[in-house]
Amino acid sequence: MHLRTFRADDLETLIGLTVRAFRPIQDGIRHQLGPELFARQNGQWQQDYRDTLTELTAPERRHRFLVADLDGAPAGYAAWAVHPGPAGPQGEITLLAVDPRHQRSGLGRALIEAACAAMRAAGCVVAWASTGGDDAHASARAAYAAGGFTPLPTVFYSRVL
Repeated sequence: MHLRTFRADDLETLIGLTVRAFRPIQDGIRHQLGPELFARQNGQWQQDYRDTLTELTAPERRHRFLVADLDGAPAGYAAWAVHPGPAGPQGEITLLAVDPRHQRSGLGRALIEAACAAMRAAGCVVAWASTGGDDAHASARAAYAAGGFTPLPTVFYSRVL
């Protein structure tokens, strides 16, 4: 595995990777919320990820976007941001995805460690990430726990209006 910064020609590949990685999660959310609420809240999830990746890889933000290459092709990525905190800057892993063909191989953990090292180098004193508490997010929770993160459970409620 080789970690590198984002290149403009990565975008479409990473969008496809993201859709493949997050489809089971979105299917789980659809099952849990039901079709009407899911359609209103997450119904455009593929376009939402396209928009998010386009924003996260804008030229002024690329220095906070790591790509993991395997055999010369992107296999995963991590994006991170810096926020002010009471004891100093805090780093947030804003998006982490690993191609399903490479999940459970240690790639996610390597990306988490690389993002934490980059945040530390940027002066961050704390790193945090958020993920779902449902079954579909179990591997993400396990990766963050293995990376030394301490969970603080929250509950997100939604309803159709």
